[in-house]
Amino acid sequence: MNAVYEKNLEALKKRHYLDGENDKSIEEALSTGQSDIKSLYDINISSDTMDKSIVCITKDGYEYALSSRVDSEGAAEIYAERFNNPEPFETYCLFGLGDGRIARNVLKNLYDNNLLIAIEPDIEVVLTVMNTFDISDLISNDQFYLLIGNPRLYENLQDILEGVINAGTIAPIRFLISPGYDALYYDMCDSCIKMADYVMDAIRINSNTLIKMTDVMNLNTFKNIKYLVEGSDFRSIIDKFKEIDLRDIPAILVSAGPSLDKNIDDLKRAEGKAFIFAVDSAARALENHNINYNAVTTGDAEKEYSVFEDDRTRTKPLIAEISSNYKIIENWKGRLFFDQAAMGYVLQKSILDGVLPHDLGGVETGGSISTNAFSALMSLGFKTIVLVGQDLAFTGGKGHVEGFSDQESDEDLKFRGIEQVEGWDGTMLTTDAQMRYYVRWFEKKIEAVKDDITVIDATEGGAKIQGAINMTLNEVIDTRCTKSCDFDEVLRSVPNTFEGENINKCKDHLKKLPDRLLDYEKKLKKFKEAYIKMSEFIKKGITSGKEFDKTYKVVKEANKTEFKEPLYHLVTSFCLREVYRYKNIVMDKDKPMDEVLMACAQMMDDCINAIEKIIKLIKKEWNWL
Repeated sequence: MNAVYEKNLEALKKRHYLDGENDKSIEEALSTGQSDIKSLYDINISSDTMDKSIVCITKDGYEYALSSRVDSEGAAEIYAERFNNPEPFETYCLFGLGDGRIARNVLKNLYDNNLLIAIEPDIEVVLTVMNTFDISDLISNDQFYLLIGNPRLYENLQDILEGVINAGTIAPIRFLISPGYDALYYDMCDSCIKMADYVMDAIRINSNTLIKMTDVMNLNTFKNIKYLVEGSDFRSIIDKFKEIDLRDIPAILVSAGPSLDKNIDDLKRAEGKAFIFAVDSAARALENHNINYNAVTTGDAEKEYSVFEDDRTRTKPLIAEISSNYKIIENWKGRLFFDQAAMGYVLQKSILDGVLPHDLGGVETGGSISTNAFSALMSLGFKTIVLVGQDLAFTGGKGHVEGFSDQESDEDLKFRGIEQVEGWDGTMLTTDAQMRYYVRWFEKKIEAVKDDITVIDATEGGAKIQGAINMTLNEVIDTRCTKSCDFDEVLRSVPNTFEGENINKCKDHLKKLPDRLLDYEKKLKKFKEAYIKMSEFIKKGITSGKEFDKTYKVVKEANKTEFKEPLYHLVTSFCLREVYRYKNIVMDKDKPMDEVLMACAQMMDDCINAIEKIIKLIKKEWNWL
């Protein structure tokens, strides 16, 4: 390992790239400079005509240069000039890190609120570049993210994009492709583009729901925090399940589709030989058939309490979002585990930052409790996931399994059924736009994890899900449920999030939240004044001078508050509609700069008002502290 590599590695460590890498083989390769993952191609260092080092890859006897063979520095500058007009808050995805020259030049043109995600498909290219080129400046840049190809690359890309893209933005993603990468890694490049498009569709679909539900989600969150302090989290389950060899033990995800009536009794044969995980709406049917499932999950902030009316259900382990219906949470008798989905991210980032011993455990919110549950099973480490009752269509003219508490009427189904899809058995079925979107979600997710996880659709009805293997539930049980595991005992042994003195430390931290918010309010007032002052400078044509530079420095700090200030996530969750409206203005390139700056000032006022709401809610709901 030479000095250049060591410098680059130190930058990786400071940015916590190694800590966040979920592929241990890549983490090991970056740490040691050597990889057991062999490249498909021969990689070597050559030179351009200016005697500058360049990276070359040989494929099928043809050598591809990952930058210009004539003038690699000049060519990178010219390439970046094509993208020198960024929109505020825009995210750039660069497929192919190469030698880092293009990324470096693109970064020079970006605003403080832009991000650049570099996707490098080949770990051997990364190692070669880190040995040859000093890219520590790139790695150290807070606006730069590096993704390295592994079986979960698409998931990682999706996670980052969902974390930085706001539903209020208009054109938030710009996809760039480095020279040679579309020819060398065509399939991965195409899949990354599709994933970016998919994320945008998902955000558009879910944004209205978020705005509509924000008040009730915030109320639930502040009521439910008590139960996290006294209970446990999904990350603790993930860590406990790492002690189990899950390679030959499947997880069965039970949803409430109408086809569940066909094979629900078969689930008894899987008890003790699979992790039977029920979504909230399926719990009543399972209880009616005396199925001993292992855990249930809920997430909807307004989920009707009636799905949990059976006393037996409320003794089961519950994996929930912190923003789940608080009436369900406060009446639960079994163990409670909270995950990172929805407001869970805000909880760990803004409210419990500094005292939470670990993250709550990632669960992707795909728009339905079934997509959340599927994501949870992936995080738990199951290599085989079986779908049951996952119809996503009106099988037999019904929307849900028998006994569902809020069964749709024939008139409801007629109104919603607007699309035809291929069914599990090849017949055509009626579905609606929302369920069709969920079909697409499952298909995208299955494609992303196909090298790591086998997905079996044992629904025995409903819409066909491309990429899933169709089997009957009995066939699955006969061939896949061959080992025993006492998951009930495993869940009982999962530790609480806070224990001993840490409980008091957590409570003390929560008591200080109002003071932290008031300190942030002072910053917001300073930012507001700077935005107004900068707007006046722009109107008067002033673009330099001591006072201008002083104001601009504060504006730059304000522009980074979304990425630098932990409390930003909490505060903006209390003024979500205003955030979307503000970002629409900021993203409109036809808006004059002075108007954009005044919109920023108004946004600071909206955040200040949100802080007042939060403090009032704390005083009302946190008497237990």
